[in-house]
Amino acid sequence: MNAVANDRCGRPFPRGVRHTRRRRRDARGGYLYVAVLFTALIVAGAVATALSLDTARIKSHSAAMDRESAIRLAESELHRVSIQLSTDPYWREDLTNAAVSAWINYGAMAGAANAAARFSVRDDDGDLSDELFDDLQVIAHARFGSAQAAVSVELETGFAPLDWLRYGVTTFDDLECHDGATLVSERPVQVFDDCRTNSIGYLTTATLECSGTIGFPVRGDIAVSSVAAPVFDVVARYQQNGTEIPYDALSTYDGVRAIALSVLSANSNPYGETDPNGIYWIDAEGQDVRIVNARLVATLAIRNADRVYLNGALAWEAPGDSGAILVTDAEIRFDAIEPTLDETTLGANFNPPATPYRGFDANLTFSDRIPTEFRGIVYTTDNLLVRPTVDGAPLTLTGLILCRDLKLYHNLFVRSYDEVLTHVPFGFADPQPLRFKSGTFRRVDTL
Repeated sequence: MNAVANDRCGRPFPRGVRHTRRRRRDARGGYLYVAVLFTALIVAGAVATALSLDTARIKSHSAAMDRESAIRLAESELHRVSIQLSTDPYWREDLTNAAVSAWINYGAMAGAANAAARFSVRDDDGDLSDELFDDLQVIAHARFGSAQAAVSVELETGFAPLDWLRYGVTTFDDLECHDGATLVSERPVQVFDDCRTNSIGYLTTATLECSGTIGFPVRGDIAVSSVAAPVFDVVARYQQNGTEIPYDALSTYDGVRAIALSVLSANSNPYGETDPNGIYWIDAEGQDVRIVNARLVATLAIRNADRVYLNGALAWEAPGDSGAILVTDAEIRFDAIEPTLDETTLGANFNPPATPYRGFDANLTFSDRIPTEFRGIVYTTDNLLVRPTVDGAPLTLTGLILCRDLKLYHNLFVRSYDEVLTHVPFGFADPQPLRFKSGTFRRVDTL
């Protein structure tokens, strides 16, 4: 017997009603299932999207960090290479222009397995070893993680003073004091070998640095010297930057070609074309050259002379930042130097408008008296001799003396010339130190 379903009041349901409500309940349950399913899918998609975006951000951040690390590593390599070149005197011979070095692994120091760098050095003329003072370009290429980067900078030289410039006198061999001659130097004196005398002589200086015997009294401290020989041709440096005075254009004075009774400067050259920097050079063709009774605001570079004589009254100073008054490969002799350049006696004007004395005192008369003065560096690869002055006063030089043997037959007083330590003369700059040239640091293509 089939049971009949009743409503809550006990009345039987109308026919067909029970089945309809059950179907509606079944349909509502299906809708809920689908809704939950779609919601779950949406949530899953959102989570997947979020994970994907987060992964992309992580990868992008990691790549950016690698790029920054690669740049920093390349910059560090530039600094390392510049220091290496500055401390290695043979790098120009050991390296090849534009050649790329082997990779240097910095993984342990940089904290990445794929951290390495390499470099290349380039000279504009394609030859690293032809000129010690050529500027150069260094390119550093680094890799770090997934990234690579390259940076470059130009390095310049010729800004640091040679050690010679700290001394008043430097001899590449001996210092000799004859006939009781004395040397007084406000700056230290360095002697490669011996300090000799054939009679009593004296040296007064803050410090004498001498590696050989000392044969005369020294007023000052004594230390061992370490005189460095020239590593480049000083005379050639000035010759390359100067204007030639032909040897046969010089006047003749006592039978010798000479710069005499004249003014030589950047604006005055009675022997040819003027040089805007006041630097002149002469090829003496194996003959003597004399500089006598003249005023010079100039550097003279004299090659191939037998001897260079300095006589009479001379008012001679270095032009601009040249630093030097005389550089030569010949023997230099200071002999019979007079105290005053007297225009009346000599019949010449030594302070014309083109080259006023002290920069302001000029005229066209022949009545001035200009004191003898030597202000600048005197350099020779040969010997330098000082003989008695006309009035017996010490020969005075404000500057530096650099020579092979310094032979004194008369008293010499060398005053300090410290401006060459801050305004380094190009002919006496140290080619070894290097520094970054301002404004040349930039990103470049990898090697």
